[in-house]
Amino acid sequence: MIVEVISASAEPQQLSEDICQNAHERLATRGGHFTEREMIPVYFLLLAGYNDDESYNNLLFPLRGDIKKTGKPFAFIDTPLGKPSYDDVEAYKHIDRNNTTAVISGICASVKIGGSSERTYIAQHALMDMLKALKNSTNDLFVKGIGIASKFNLIVNAIGAGDTDEIPLILYYGIPTQDDLLFLCFAHRCGFDVICISPDKSVINVFTGCEFAGKLQIEQMENSKAVMPFPTRQLKSRISTVAYTAERELDTVLYGGDTLFRDHQYAKLDSAVLRTTEHEVHQLWEQQAKYRSGFAVKDDRVTVPTIFAKICGVKNGDTKEYLEMIEGFVTYNSVFALKAPSYKKPDLNVSRLYSVYHNGTQLLIDKLKRSPLNKCSYLSDDLQDLIFEKMQAVISDGLLTLDSPAEVVDYVMYTGLNLDKTVLQLLQKYDFTKDIPKFIVADTIEDQFSKLECTQLLLLSYLGFDVLVFCPTGYRDMEAYISSDAYDTHSYNEFVYNLSIPQFRIPSAPKPKKQGGGVFKNLFKKGR
Repeated sequence: MIVEVISASAEPQQLSEDICQNAHERLATRGGHFTEREMIPVYFLLLAGYNDDESYNNLLFPLRGDIKKTGKPFAFIDTPLGKPSYDDVEAYKHIDRNNTTAVISGICASVKIGGSSERTYIAQHALMDMLKALKNSTNDLFVKGIGIASKFNLIVNAIGAGDTDEIPLILYYGIPTQDDLLFLCFAHRCGFDVICISPDKSVINVFTGCEFAGKLQIEQMENSKAVMPFPTRQLKSRISTVAYTAERELDTVLYGGDTLFRDHQYAKLDSAVLRTTEHEVHQLWEQQAKYRSGFAVKDDRVTVPTIFAKICGVKNGDTKEYLEMIEGFVTYNSVFALKAPSYKKPDLNVSRLYSVYHNGTQLLIDKLKRSPLNKCSYLSDDLQDLIFEKMQAVISDGLLTLDSPAEVVDYVMYTGLNLDKTVLQLLQKYDFTKDIPKFIVADTIEDQFSKLECTQLLLLSYLGFDVLVFCPTGYRDMEAYISSDAYDTHSYNEFVYNLSIPQFRIPSAPKPKKQGGGVFKNLFKKGR
């Protein structure tokens, strides 16, 4: 008897019907010449991504119910399987752990599918092939082998896989751990259907990085999002009218390019800091994103050209004009801050609290998003994803020059998880093709920016803010912890000290656009 992986329909609607077929039906519909006693036709399928919440929910919920109705031995897994228990390990204590051959043969002999000697033989030889292919030390081989065997025996006994000729089925929902991945690859080689489903497309990388997943059938849906709980009920469906469908088609024609955009059409952003002159900072400050040089749209992601600059000194020492200039930069979608001595920093418990949500350099975003540390969980998934994505980018890009990589992770996590409510509201209103939110700091004191303040400025730049620092003294401030590659520095001809800058009021609405003379006005105005 051999195990052969077959392909399921790429259409989600057909998926349930394919999976629920028994071995005889699968062989018959595919024109095979084998019988069920000669070949076990199994599915090894990954369904990654999702289209929309409603259709995805109404695909998964009935799928699980349809499988249950078949009477197949069925295991549903939506949380990682645990490590082998002490009793599990004790069952293998007779194996000589210094002898690779003894380890492989001993562990393989423990795998049994009760009531079926043929399937037991298949499983034992499949595990032997896998363990031989693993180029681990004997001790690591022992640990991995026990992990696979104990999980397999647990599932087999729980679902009664050997008590019927039906093909057992494992439905795994979410992103499997590396240990669970080995178990799933083993299970399909033993004659089990293995279906893995995740709305998060990063699951593809998990499988394609495994040497035992070569026969995996991967089907992708259009979108991707973090794994949410498996649905527990059918959602009320909505059917599009002819007029609605026509409107959506027109919508695609009008807004499918890079000239016209719907309000909040895009949810993903990359910030590209412009290299500008001081004069261009004035010119571009209130210009919408779509009109700035470098603006681009690709697929569902927008590249927003932003400003990140420091202006040192005061032009000709004229403080009145200087203050008027600063006030002119304060727009309705700004945050304006006066630099004050800052002693705020993450407390000593931060490293301990955050350690379970990163692996040293990479944030465990799905886990962090579901954690009590996520204070912006009330925001949309898209906005939360954006914040966490940019936190990771700040960590990875190396423009924050703190004492160690570990300190960078701590400060970025602390900053991103404690963004000011005003900043979050500006982000929520931010339409990436239109007006760009601003963060303006006036620094008139001798204290350098703290590590926390520098982290905030850099993260806001990554989140698509225009960031502008006014420093009439010309002193160092953010240079200590932010790489000069991250921003521009412009200087005026005089430095002024002990300057008092007021807390400028934020306008409640956009300022009226200045009416320029224009070509036609100049052509037809009277006189000279």
